[in-house]
Amino acid sequence: MATALEQSRTFGTPECHRWRQGFFDALPTLAEELAAGFVHVAKRYGNAAGNRWLRCNTEGLVDPGRVYRRFAPIASDLERGAASLRRLERTTIEGIQAASAWLADVEKRLTIGGLNASHDDEALVRYAEAQARAVDDERQKLIGGIADYNRRRRYGLLPPPAPAISPKGKTLSARMADYQEQLADSRNALTPPPVGIPLMAVFRFAYHPPMSLKVVDAIALKKARQRAALHDIEPPARRSRTSVQLARLSCSLWWRRKLRRTAGRRLEQVQREAHRVHARAGIYCSDMTVERRRSQKVRNRALLETLEAINQDGQVYTLAELAELGLANADHRRAELMLRIRDTEAEARRLGHAGMFYTITAPSRFHPVLSRNARRNRKYDGSTPREAQQHIQKLWSQARAKLAREGLGVYGIRVVEPHHDGTPHWHLLLWMEPEAEPRVTEILREYAEAEAPDELFERGGHKTTARFKPVRIDYSRGTAAGYVAKYVSKNINGEQFARDGVENDHQDRYGHELTDAAPRIEAWAATWGIRQFQFLGLPSVTVWREVRRLTEKQEETLRQWEEATRPAPTVSETLNSIRQAANAGQWDLFMRLMGGPNTPRAEQPIKPWTLNRPDTDGAEFSHATGEEHQGVEARGRYGEPVKATWGLVVRDGRGRQAEYLTRLYRWEIRSRQRAAGSSGAGEAGDAWTCVTNCTGVSVTPLSTTPSTPPPEVLAEQVRRFQEWRQSDEQRAIAEDADIEARMVRAAAQRLFQPPAPPEQEEFFPPELC
Repeated sequence: MATALEQSRTFGTPECHRWRQGFFDALPTLAEELAAGFVHVAKRYGNAAGNRWLRCNTEGLVDPGRVYRRFAPIASDLERGAASLRRLERTTIEGIQAASAWLADVEKRLTIGGLNASHDDEALVRYAEAQARAVDDERQKLIGGIADYNRRRRYGLLPPPAPAISPKGKTLSARMADYQEQLADSRNALTPPPVGIPLMAVFRFAYHPPMSLKVVDAIALKKARQRAALHDIEPPARRSRTSVQLARLSCSLWWRRKLRRTAGRRLEQVQREAHRVHARAGIYCSDMTVERRRSQKVRNRALLETLEAINQDGQVYTLAELAELGLANADHRRAELMLRIRDTEAEARRLGHAGMFYTITAPSRFHPVLSRNARRNRKYDGSTPREAQQHIQKLWSQARAKLAREGLGVYGIRVVEPHHDGTPHWHLLLWMEPEAEPRVTEILREYAEAEAPDELFERGGHKTTARFKPVRIDYSRGTAAGYVAKYVSKNINGEQFARDGVENDHQDRYGHELTDAAPRIEAWAATWGIRQFQFLGLPSVTVWREVRRLTEKQEETLRQWEEATRPAPTVSETLNSIRQAANAGQWDLFMRLMGGPNTPRAEQPIKPWTLNRPDTDGAEFSHATGEEHQGVEARGRYGEPVKATWGLVVRDGRGRQAEYLTRLYRWEIRSRQRAAGSSGAGEAGDAWTCVTNCTGVSVTPLSTTPSTPPPEVLAEQVRRFQEWRQSDEQRAIAEDADIEARMVRAAAQRLFQPPAPPEQEEFFPPELC
């Protein structure tokens, strides 16, 4: 059977054949389908009608094959997305046009400046270095032209500034034509004088301001900000100094961070539009984003393993070990969150406050798929999860302002988690006065259901709770902390103890294990920059953490500090009582001593003591700004002052206050390779561990426990150990650990590879404006 292309050649003249072949050659992937459409129209209405159909319906189309080849790593996802868009339309040509328009938009979004967002990370790193170098080269060219510019200025050799032109006309086209005519008639430096008039008779000296380094920096900054805007990157804040802004824009690390963030969000949004993020594909976020997040963690871990910190006591830790001791450890973070939630509930019950659990969801236009069958949502307008988060934040700020106007105080925690399609929704666990609960619920419902209220009713006219769902905490059925524990665990690491009597408590609402869902949710939150947890109306957690630094080991240091600073006795008593509650892990008592729920920060007895970090090393030369810093304040990488929390400011009931130092250790960061290569560094340079290096017999002579168990016990232990090692779960864990270890070693090796020698650059004279 002849193909559609062969059949199309039977219509019209050879000139028609060549004319139509131009459309088919421009769109080779769609040539067969377009030819079939032409043949269908030509058979019914003739060759001329078929030609008109072909010309009208191919306008603005892009060849899908070219887009797939350009973004090869995600070609299969783009192809699936285009196919699903075509199925939504009534006719084939409408489907082709819809898919083509989407692919054209994807091609535009995935091209960040000159960077292909689907390339690997090494290409992005090289591109970031090129952009930073271009910004610096532009500034250096301007600096090199300062002397030449000022010399020409002194002798009046610079061209006069162009006169201001005010175009006239009623329409835009008329004003544009008048502007062009005035510009052509105006005299400039290249316009020769009329015949018979000497050159010096028409020459006039025009004043030009002298060129200086500040002027150069202003010009270079303007061009650098334009370069950032071309890449859809938000430039540094204008309130910072010009030198700081230029230092950021000429730093490859700054460009790398911005490009990774922009590329990751655009790729993930394309995956959502391609119907690759939902319960039946990649739940919460795409598989590609999960892998990118894992690679980022491997790079971070490799860097932390290559650096170590040493304090004044000679204690040495790698930065990876220090990170595991803090809130970067998911177990520690989850434990602190659950402690604060549980004790907040205990304090609320003591005060007799009512607890409510609210769920707020974004309107349908933010959801790319339907929740019931994971099919495409026709109401979806292309919004990103970040835009959905901003929408809910706006309605929450409006509701909070109205609650404040009516004097209704609420406190609790906000948890943000994604739907299966990556659209965020909020869970609010709030406590309030019992008589305020109906009004609070009414206000939240009013703002949550304000947009598109027609979506809230089913076909039978019944109103749903899809947008806003309030649930009163029933303490006879369980605590609020137990109810929210699953949401906290799901959004951190998935580790929790399943509740008795709750079916499938170890799974999310879509049937996935929490340990499998948690990494995907963490990758989703990191990609879109969404804060997952936030407490409302409670004391500062920074104060809680800083107070807990003053443990029993620091009793003597604290006593010496008070002897030196001599605070008022009531101030010392205030700190001592709050410190005892914090070190005992009593958040409810800590909250009570800090003034209780909804106490303004200005009225709380303790606040963080934040100062600019001092520079103890004297003068410092900044390679980023080219300045030598002589002040006593430390400067950051880009020349900006560095603020740090040093301790606490404690105030008693009479307004007297005193500062307490909580950061008692001074840390120096250095490379492990440099530290290992140094010799004779004293105790700080010697290797040490926190355990004994002795092996063999027990070091406790009075111990009666045998070092080797009986043979039958040992055989049983070995058998259980072998069964455990051969289980599928442990083998999978071992394989993942081996893969991650190899990736960390490879990343560490690349990190310390010597840089390639710079290429010879050709000198170009600076351009003068």
